[in-house]
Amino acid sequence: MHMTMMIDWIDFGQVSAERDENLSSYFFENGVLQAVVDNRYRFLVLGRKGAGKTAVFQHFNENYGRYLNEGDIAVNLSLQNYSWDVHSLLSAEGKASSLAYIQSWKYIIYLLCVKEIAGKVKSKKIRDAVKIIERIYSSPVPSLGQVIGQKLLQLSKLKLPSGAFDFEGLNFDGLSADGGEISFTEVQKDDGLQVQLNRSIERLTDIFEDALTECVENGPRIVISFDRIDEAWDTASFEASQRIIAGLVGASEFINSKFRGKLRPIVFLREDIFETIDLNDKNKLRSDCGQLLAWSKEGLSRMILERVNFYAKNAGQSELLKIEELFDKDQMRQQRAPFDHIMLRTMVRPRDFIRFFQLVREDMLQRRDNPFDEEDVNADRLECQAIYNVEPAYSEWLVEELKDEWRTQFPMINSLLATIQSMGKTNFDRVDFERALKANGASCTSNDVTSYLRFLFDNSIIGFRVGKSNQWRYKCFFSSQGFVESELYKVHDGLHRGLNLTESRAAS
Repeated sequence: MHMTMMIDWIDFGQVSAERDENLSSYFFENGVLQAVVDNRYRFLVLGRKGAGKTAVFQHFNENYGRYLNEGDIAVNLSLQNYSWDVHSLLSAEGKASSLAYIQSWKYIIYLLCVKEIAGKVKSKKIRDAVKIIERIYSSPVPSLGQVIGQKLLQLSKLKLPSGAFDFEGLNFDGLSADGGEISFTEVQKDDGLQVQLNRSIERLTDIFEDALTECVENGPRIVISFDRIDEAWDTASFEASQRIIAGLVGASEFINSKFRGKLRPIVFLREDIFETIDLNDKNKLRSDCGQLLAWSKEGLSRMILERVNFYAKNAGQSELLKIEELFDKDQMRQQRAPFDHIMLRTMVRPRDFIRFFQLVREDMLQRRDNPFDEEDVNADRLECQAIYNVEPAYSEWLVEELKDEWRTQFPMINSLLATIQSMGKTNFDRVDFERALKANGASCTSNDVTSYLRFLFDNSIIGFRVGKSNQWRYKCFFSSQGFVESELYKVHDGLHRGLNLTESRAAS
């Protein structure tokens, strides 16, 4: 009888949260959600690509009842297929770039809140606001795509009375279908239409804000979370998307403070993108309103165990209590535990671990099922041998991930990685680096070289030793370590094979 071995049932789920249909069954979220929900000033969840922002967003979407009070409302917006080009017409001219899109984001957020709260509170102002939404979008519950779609352009025909708002006094004639649809190109080419569009939006925003102010105070809390904002980087132009994202952050800050956390946008944003947007008081914003999605060894081993045990239960196997029970040996070379060995090759993100473990499993299955492989596979544990086997493939994957992360906002990353590769050694000093940069045709004043080294350190691509210590410090393992000019730099262990580097003597 064939005994069920670990290799037959074990799995680790998907690298990408969007494609993982079992995510809600084994999701482990590291405490970040509770920390954000409990502190009304926090509305930014920042993390590196691969840190698990979308997973946390999806989990919140499906389980918001665990984090909010009864009766509170949660709205989750994934900006994956969002109409960025229409949004680019909504910039308030003449304002600083960080303020340019605040108005239009306020409009979108308020409109979605009015729509959500409509049946849940008794308020004439909210009823009137819903009537307006219905007349503009021919539905009281338009989707995000409709809110920023074709119908929005019709607002350039809306004549809104000034002075006190009276719903009956609104003239919707221009919005009826027989007024003819207005196209994106028409508005784009006609400054008059753009001004009218922005004026209408500003006026409607005030109407919605007034209605919400009246009922949110004693009504339910509304939390609106935004994810996949980085999708814009690849589709819209870099400058335009920077301003649009800065506008969302600015609008969220304004709304959060105006409504004292009762109406609360939460923005899930890549840390590197946050760094590049133009905002006032960015550091203050990060420390007062930001929550970093960072992981510890304990959190990551819990994450892997949750996944493994989900598949163990499904296969009728007993669950593992400790991460050490996964492996066929307690120690690998250099007396390191297998999980620590893997961790040293990661950027301490869930994505890195999931990919590494997937590769280990694939390697063991291939060797077990290969008739020409003489060696027996220890199929009831993950083999340390398999961990060594997959390092080159994992390392190539990690190099590609880094390029992908920075491709849009810092294309120079390709040249920097090529420079490290051309040096060929795991350790180098500033002089080696500068020489290799020049040979690769990169511009390198002294300031350039320092800023490149700092970038490489900030992204955990290189580390250095501090003082008399023999320990190499990488940002991903020592998050509070700042960049220091050093005699020697060492490339992160996870990148050696992908960049074809050989250990230099001083590297050990």
